[in-house]
Amino acid sequence: VPVREACLVIGGIVVVAAMSFIPYVDWAAHLGGMIAGLVLGAVCFSFKIRSWFFMVIWFVVGVGSTMALYSAGMAYMYNDVETKDELRDVCGYYQQYFDDYECKCMLDEAIQFGSWQFGGGNNNNNGGSGD
Repeated sequence: VPVREACLVIGGIVVVAAMSFIPYVDWAAHLGGMIAGLVLGAVCFSFKIRSWFFMVIWFVVGVGSTMALYSAGMAYMYNDVETKDELRDVCGYYQQYFDDYECKCMLDEAIQFGSWQFGGGNNNNNGGSGD
């Protein structure tokens, strides 16, 4: 049974890795999901270990790794990642590649009512009227 389970896990990784090469699919998200699954698996499956010592060790390693990777990921995302200007307008981005794409995100209404800052807009709190 362990060989069958290992084959299923490896097969799943291969399928997800292959899907990472599809356009508009980010490989980094798949890699992050695999790493998160690995460290959370250490937490979840640590309780199956019969030795209390090793169970506690793997639980602490799993929880510590989860917290460290989550903190590092959030710090990187908020401090080092710059948004590409072409991706700020998601509807426009998809419309340039798909002729029949119909936008239903209501971006124009959000900009009109001041609930969305696009490209620097005004920061006054009076509904975006600029008064």
